[in-house]
Amino acid sequence: MATKLDKLAICQGLTESELAPLDAIAVESQLKKGTRLFGEGEPGDALYVVLSGAVEITKKDQLLATLEAGSAVGEMSLIVEGENRSANAYAQTDVSLIKLPAAGFQKLLGQNDTGALKVVHNLAKVMSRRLSLINDKLVDTLGKKKKEELADFGKILNKWSF
Repeated sequence: MATKLDKLAICQGLTESELAPLDAIAVESQLKKGTRLFGEGEPGDALYVVLSGAVEITKKDQLLATLEAGSAVGEMSLIVEGENRSANAYAQTDVSLIKLPAAGFQKLLGQNDTGALKVVHNLAKVMSRRLSLINDKLVDTLGKKKKEELADFGKILNKWSF
């Protein structure tokens, strides 16, 4: 039995039986154009996947990204418990979404659910690609300024090393 989850990048490589527990916690919803999905500073309680339409991600009134069908937003909420949202998300158009609640996902992870573990692996790939793009943009932007500013940024990164 195919589900809407099986076509999503975050569910790549999952078998039907691995998708079943995720399907059980997934909730489909719709937003009207202009509706806020979540706001910066709010507790991260779910990951959302855009099924159709577009979602704008903003921070301090600056557009960071426009996410379309297949894109995940709020992925940190599945990985880091209690972390607040780092940006705002608004429906740029009418949007259809799948919501994966963090509490249900964390429960699956606690049970060493193979599907949930594969989703974390896939999310790491997505986040790695996004970080690579951000790094390129950062170098392009700061590279035009002083080298010292890049060195300062390196100090900030080192602060968060594990």
